Amino acid sequence: MGYIYWDSLPNVVAFTSDRNGGFSKAPYNSFNQAYQVGDDKECVILNRTRLCTDHHLTLDHLITAYQQHTDIIMKVDSSMLGKGQDSFESGVGPCDALYTFESGLALGVFHADCVPVFFASPKHHLVGIIHAGKTGTLKKVVYKSLTYIIKEEHIDPNDIYVHLGPALTFSHCSLDMTPEEFIQNYGEDFLKGMKSTSGVHFLDVPLLNVIQARDAGIPSINISVYEGCTFESEALFFSYKRDKTTGRHLSVIFQK
Repeated sequence: MGYIYWDSLPNVVAFTSDRNGGFSKAPYNSFNQAYQVGDDKECVILNRTRLCTDHHLTLDHLITAYQQHTDIIMKVDSSMLGKGQDSFESGVGPCDALYTFESGLALGVFHADCVPVFFASPKHHLVGIIHAGKTGTLKKVVYKSLTYIIKEEHIDPNDIYVHLGPALTFSHCSLDMTPEEFIQNYGEDFLKGMKSTSGVHFLDVPLLNVIQARDAGIPSINISVYEGCTFESEALFFSYKRDKTTGRHLSVIFQK
């Protein structure tokens, strides 16, 4: 059992759970955190309880999003304690991004190959997290979430730090369309994330999210990316692209 931490900020705890050391049986073996994939609910509860215990949290203080590949961000406060613990649908939302200014509220998103995007501003006592799969990325969920925070919460983008957690790398994200068709469907903004090898076209979703963070005004020096791939690291990560029926990680951020 383990976690991949983003540990560069004071008083901010941010991590992604890996797949090891839990209670779930194959094909969810073994530290699956998601109800919605077909796993035994009691095993998921045991896995979540272990995750919370490891980080000195209670289950009620773990608040998750009801993710629907949207471009919606929602503010979380203590009135939402326990959201997402009864079912996937009981989470906050529908939305794919959460943020809070309150200490001790652990915000979580589920993912296998999608990109978990952590953000925080210790100066403003802000933490947040975004679920950015291909669909959400093409809706600019990262750009929209960060610009919302900057404008509506009056946060200087120079004070915001962003980290992209474990996700699918571009070589495993092929597109079934030509660049011309892609432009017609999504516009030229996303061409920076398209890469081609031997006539096959790929989409670099993590790169597009870095670009969106920069476009929102976050300085490049404030952005970091996990080096690794969920598809290629079978011993460590779940991957929908690789296995189809499988578990989900939980990426979590909170302030001490």
